[in-house]
Amino acid sequence: MSPKLIDVHTHLTSEDFEVDRQAALDRALAVCELIIDIGAGTGERAHQLSREFAEINPRVFFTAGIHPHDAQTHGNNSNLMKEVEELLKHQKCVAVGECGLDYYYSHSPKEKQLEIFAWQMELAEKNQLPLMIHTRDAEDDTIRLLDGFKGHAVFHCFTGSQKLADFGIRKGFRISFSGIATFKSAEELRKVARSIPKENILIETDSPYLAPIPMRGKRNESAFIIHTAQFLAKELKMDENEFIQQTRSNSFESFPRLQATTPISPDKI
Repeated sequence: MSPKLIDVHTHLTSEDFEVDRQAALDRALAVCELIIDIGAGTGERAHQLSREFAEINPRVFFTAGIHPHDAQTHGNNSNLMKEVEELLKHQKCVAVGECGLDYYYSHSPKEKQLEIFAWQMELAEKNQLPLMIHTRDAEDDTIRLLDGFKGHAVFHCFTGSQKLADFGIRKGFRISFSGIATFKSAEELRKVARSIPKENILIETDSPYLAPIPMRGKRNESAFIIHTAQFLAKELKMDENEFIQQTRSNSFESFPRLQATTPISPDKI
């Protein structure tokens, strides 16, 4: 049986799926072996909602962290920060984040973003978990902070420069591409993708955002990841199944708790 994809970054517990979450999950699991729901960036209870969702769905995992947009508000909530720390011990929590720096929107002051990102880097090292990194218009500070980081990381929904990609590769990080790679305006991003070793590539939806072509304009969901996978496989001159198997293997290496908790073989799905 053909291998299935792993969506390493989705927000299925967001309000956008309030009406049809189970149906969206069913559609996702028709093409995805596993999905990782992100417990940051969709509200103060995001990490709790992601945990609850993962606990009742064997093929769903989650993350816990504080999004850079929320660094000022959530980063001053000591109880929430303690909750995040505790959740990182959960067997189905596979990463810290999404976390990082966003100077494009600057919903939180730079100083607070840097502080909360550094705190989450320490948590990742302490718990031997990867970072799920969000970085936008903040490459120099992102590189500066991560240069001494002694752990693994994933640049999620990558839209950065060749410089940032090369840094990530040198560090042994993985680079995750979303539906943005399919956009007509994303030739520079595709050029970066072509330069990356296949062992460093991951794939995601970041749903409900950034639906790939031909689903552009619709609410994105994990089931649409197949369109991005087919597009990138052609772009990278790989057979579709080879691409899926490679990103699947990369996902298990990036997030060890996926393998430890649910060792699923493609022929058993």
